[in-house]
Formats: sequence, C-alpha cells, structure tokens
Amino acid sequence: MSIINPLLVSRSISSQIGHSLLQGQSGLGFSLLSVEAVPVIQPARNTMIAERQDEPAPEQGETGAPPTEIVEIDPCSVLSELREPYITYGHVKRCYEHIPYNATEANTVVSTMTSLARDFYIFLDSVMTENLQKPFTSPPVDILAGFDRISRTDYKNDFRFQTDVDLLMNSLNDAHANYLAHCYRHYLFVQPFDLYAPVVDKVQTIRILIDGSNNFLEDCQVVTIDGVNALDAIQTWVDTNYGFSKDAGVRLNKALTAQSFDTNAKKWIYNQGQFISRVTLPEQDAITYEISCSVSVLHPEGKNMTLKAPWEIYRLISWNEFDSTQSFLTNNCYRVPKTAPQEELVVVEDDDGDDDDDGDNDGEDGSGLKKRAERLEKVKSRLRRQQHQRRKQERQESLYQAAVETPRHLTKEPRPVIEKRQIQEPAIAHLVSNGSSTSFFQLVKRPSIGVVVIPTHSVSLRTEAHVLEDGFTLLYEAGVRNVILDLTGNGGGYVNFAYDIVDWMFPKENETSVYLSDLRTSMAVKALAQKDLEWEEYNSYFNPASYSDAVTGVEFETNFFLQDKLDRRVNRQLDYTSKVRMNHNLGAFERGMPWQHDPDRIVVMTDGTCGSACGMSLNRMKNRHKVKSYAVGGRYGEDLSLFSFAGASVYSLEEILGDYEILEVDPSMQQLLYKGIYRVPVMEFFDDDDEHGKPIEFRSELYKADFHLGYTPVTARRHEILWEIVANSHWTPEGQTGQDPSIE
Repeated sequence: MSIINPLLVSRSISSQIGHSLLQGQSGLGFSLLSVEAVPVIQPARNTMIAERQDEPAPEQGETGAPPTEIVEIDPCSVLSELREPYITYGHVKRCYEHIPYNATEANTVVSTMTSLARDFYIFLDSVMTENLQKPFTSPPVDILAGFDRISRTDYKNDFRFQTDVDLLMNSLNDAHANYLAHCYRHYLFVQPFDLYAPVVDKVQTIRILIDGSNNFLEDCQVVTIDGVNALDAIQTWVDTNYGFSKDAGVRLNKALTAQSFDTNAKKWIYNQGQFISRVTLPEQDAITYEISCSVSVLHPEGKNMTLKAPWEIYRLISWNEFDSTQSFLTNNCYRVPKTAPQEELVVVEDDDGDDDDDGDNDGEDGSGLKKRAERLEKVKSRLRRQQHQRRKQERQESLYQAAVETPRHLTKEPRPVIEKRQIQEPAIAHLVSNGSSTSFFQLVKRPSIGVVVIPTHSVSLRTEAHVLEDGFTLLYEAGVRNVILDLTGNGGGYVNFAYDIVDWMFPKENETSVYLSDLRTSMAVKALAQKDLEWEEYNSYFNPASYSDAVTGVEFETNFFLQDKLDRRVNRQLDYTSKVRMNHNLGAFERGMPWQHDPDRIVVMTDGTCGSACGMSLNRMKNRHKVKSYAVGGRYGEDLSLFSFAGASVYSLEEILGDYEILEVDPSMQQLLYKGIYRVPVMEFFDDDDEHGKPIEFRSELYKADFHLGYTPVTARRHEILWEIVANSHWTPEGQTGQDPSIE
C-alpha cells in the first residue's frame, strides 16, 4: 500500500488527492482504510475512514523519477472539503494544530483573565482551601499563579495555548468559572457506546447502556478503557476535563449517559455523557475497550473481546464555511466587530440659521466649533439614555440570575435511534399539570404522593408563579398529600425562582429566604459602583441600590462598596463588602396545603447536578427546613452531594465590558479576539448561622445528601421507578417495613 504525507504532496497531484479525500476513495493506487490488529468498530450508518500513517518521502534516485516540487497543503483547506462520514480525527487535529501561536493575543488573554480573576472573582482566596471534607474532592488552586505559568510557557501552536487556559479554569471545579473559546469547539466527537455505572449485587461497574455499533453489546461490562480500569479511566478523564462540581461523584454523573427531563415532550430521554460525546479534541484517535458479556440469550456462551472504536465526527450548528486556515479563523473563531446601530451614526446639522459652517468664520475663539461640540454631546447623551433603557430590561432579570450551567455544545442529535430503544412499560405516574418546564405527576400505585419535576430555574418569572399555583392546587384536589421534588439535571437559573420554590413549601411572612452575600471591592469594582449609583437609569451587579442592609433590611442609598474590609479566607488578604442581601420581593405563598410547613411530607431528589440557583433552593430546604434528601448515581459506597456550586452570581467578560462602556469607566481588561464564554462568579452566599465567614460554596457538610441511591440496569432506563423507590422508602406503604435495599 502506498502511503503519503497529507501535508507534503506534489503540486501535480494535490488537487486529485483533495478530490479523492472528499469522495472517500483514491484512484492513486492507495487506500484510505487501514486494518487494526484488533477489530475496529465502524458506525452502523456509515463507514469511517481510519487515519493514515505518515512515512518519510523517498530519497531522490530511489524510484528513478525526477524530483518534484514539494508544496505544503493547508490542512484546514483539506478539512474544509470534508463532510460526514469522511471527517477523521487526524483531519481535525492537523487543522487545529496548524493555527500558529499568536503571542500578542496570548498576552491579551492572560492579562484579561488575570484581571478578571484578580478584580472580580469572588473565590480567588477560598479556592486555595486545602483538604476539603467529603463529599468534596477538589484540590486547592492558585489561579493567578496558573496564569503566570501559562504566560511563561513556549507554545508551538494556538490550540495548545487555548487548551491550557481552558483546563486551568476547569481545575476550579466551578461551573460558573469558564474559559470557553469557541474556536476549537465546532466539531462533535462521539463514541459508538453510551456508558453508565450501575450497581448490581453491591458491585459497581461500567456497562454499555446503548450500543450504537449494533453488535448487541447492551449491558455488557466494559472492563478496561485503554488498558485502565474503566471506572477509574472515566473518573480520571472527567476530573481533568470537566470542572462542573467539587464532588467527584457528581463529575462522574456528568461523564456518563443518563436520563434528563424533556420539557417539550414531558418525558425522560437519554442525555449523552461528556466522556463519549465531546466538543473538545480527544487525546487520541480512538478508544480501546475490553468488553465482557455475561451468558445471556444474545450470548449463550458469554463473550469477551477487545474493540477499538474511532471517533465519529460531526460538524456542529455553530460551524461555518471556510477554505483555509485564515478563513477558518475569520469565520469560526474571531469575534465579529461591533458596529454602531444606525441611530448612533449621528450627523449634526448646522441649524443656527446663518450661512457659516460654525468653524471657519466665528473668530479665533472657535465659538462655532464649541456650539457644534455641545450639540453633538447632547445627541450622544440622548442616544446613551436610549441604549440604557434598551439594556435595562435585560439587566433587570440577568442581575438576579445565578447562571445556568454553561452549555458545552449545540448539535443535531447524532443518534436518533436512542428514542426507539426506550422500552414501553406500564406508567409509573400520570401527568396532572404542566407549565413551560415545571411538571406535576401523581404516582399510580401511591396516589397520595405527587412528584414535581423542576428541570430548570430558568423560567419566566412572570408566569411560573401561576404554573406553581395551578399545579399544586391540582395535586391537592387529586388527593396528593406528600410531594417529591425532583430536580435532577437542573443546572440553575434565576435567583428569584430559587427563593420562590422555598417560599412555596415553607411560606413564612417574617422569615426571608434571601441569602447573606458579599462581593469583592477591588478598585475596578469601586469605580463601577460609584458611577452606577450616580446613574439612576442603569442597574448592574455593582449598583449599591440593588442591595439592602443585612440587619435593617433598608435599601442602600450610599456606596457601601467604599466601606470595605480586609479579610484573609486562606492565603490572600482581599477587600470584601460587608454582608448584604439582594433586594427581593418575598412571596409568602400560604395556600393551606398539607405539605406546607411540614418537612415530613416533602422529599427532594437529584443526581447532584442541581447547581447554582437550584442549589440555593435545596440548601435552604435541606439545611434550614430539614427536608430529607436523596441523591442518585456517583460512586458506590461514597457520599454524594445533593447539589453543586450553590449561589455565586456569575458575571461575564462581555457584561463587564458593557458596563464599563455604558458607565464611561476606563476598563481594566480588553475584549478577546475569539468569540466565546469567559466568566467568573462575583457574589458569594452565606447561611445565616455561619460563624466563621465561610461561603456556602466551600461548606462541604451542607452538600451531603441524606440518602444515596445507585443506578441499576432498570432505573437507568426508567427514571420514574426512582420515584417509587424514594416514595416507598420515605413513606412506607401499609404492610411493608424497611428501606429499599438499593438505598445506602
């Protein structure tokens, strides 16, 4: 078989090779398919092309042929011509690594992210805490030292630099802290197996939940991945690459495929895990699995095999056309320059009634120019006020948003067969009421128990109160007296909704669900706060009027950011505000429901991925109101968090620079060249009973669920069965005793 270097080919055959790559075959006497020593799983719907091996070009005279002109082919140009299923790992890797390291832009990235962390990141000191207690498993991180280390590293290409910055932010294990440059996130890499980690007979293993290779391997055990124990291999990967939670068990849940609630269809569907579905370039072109299948109808004698599966690769919906490295950067990486709206292209006409031009004929004092400048400033001031009004409505809601988990990628579903594989079984519960997201169910076998599924806190604050009112009322009228609140997969949303959920269950007129909080008071923050207080039309995170005194409850009219105090949480002495509360219209939703005020009639359950505003709700219910809690998944025999990254409102670079611009404050950082998501949490929350000044984010004792359930081959495929297990454990049916054996 002839082998060529895809980057070094003669000018005479380069166009022919490009055409052959696009067609998936070659007329040049060599094949693009290679055979591995072990079976290679190919996708069921198409044929993948294995990556070719490069060999040195023959020396002159070996073939007797005259020397040919050698030219370098742009690997991004080759990639641009390919479509599924002919895109290989090697094509994407070569294009990514062909983008040169830009030292100037790298310095801007490091400088800006350092400023973002130094001036705004609320956990700059706390994140250096050592020996966090279980269920947390997160090492201390000196983020400023990390950026300094990156600034002193000599990179061969831009891709490696961007990857290191991303991994550094991931090491914080905080879904609110992100560096997600979109440039290298335009392709989706998918494995043919969906994996899960069921517990059977008190033993946890990695198994195949869905076999996309059509080799009948569902529920076969994955013994090793690339020669390493499968469970450990996945845990190690997700601990490095997906900093969602400080709890390793929760991170494991995010790595594996599980069911999530579809708010449109009002049913549970599979959500592919991060380990087998990635938008970042994998470490190698394939994964090798050692698989063991027990004796079954499909495998009468059992089955053991080693399979090597290359990545299936798809273009994401964010993908744009390109034909070279430069156009890849321009179309898929670079931020589109902001252009002024049409109304801001101001032309100031000469309207003073004379025939002069107000500049040349008004004498040496330039009074005409002065008048013109004054009129221009008035027009600009009016336009700024209009811009403020446009952004005011947006800021009003985003101000109180603790931030939803960052979406990692958007793509069309590469495996439509997933839905067909779900087994139709008798209903566990029937739908009683639903809104745009929150849905209300009643258990069929235990009709006195209702289930409220709350998949997100990103809801319409104007309409969701009516959804809750109608849903709880219909549950009560149907005979429900006890409720399970299921917040599985809820990544957070609006802080106001976090408080409303608690107030619906425990409506108390004289007790606030609003957390004590504080913010950093760097010089950058003080400058923004002072201008924001002076500007009545605008309202940012740093507007003092958005907060109330923690003791008196009176809204601030002075800049409390100037009354800062030094505090050393771990290693760094930093300035913080005094404790304040965000302004919130409390809703005491007293409706006389039997579960209101009664924690024995309420249960909460999640998979630990309940984060941000969702975590704020569950922390209040679990630790203030003593509601019992159940967490599902994670590592067998180890504690699992009920929620993650509770609170800590998030602030993006885009928002910060927007505030700088509107408030006319000189920014301490720059806009980055690449479009993406760059953000940090800026506000930390405290429990009222906190005596040591320790934010909720780092109080691990608050996170541990009361009960821990492992997935089984049944419950991993039918989430609703977990409702029955929890209901029967917490409210023992008549004639039964004891807990379900699957509950730790």
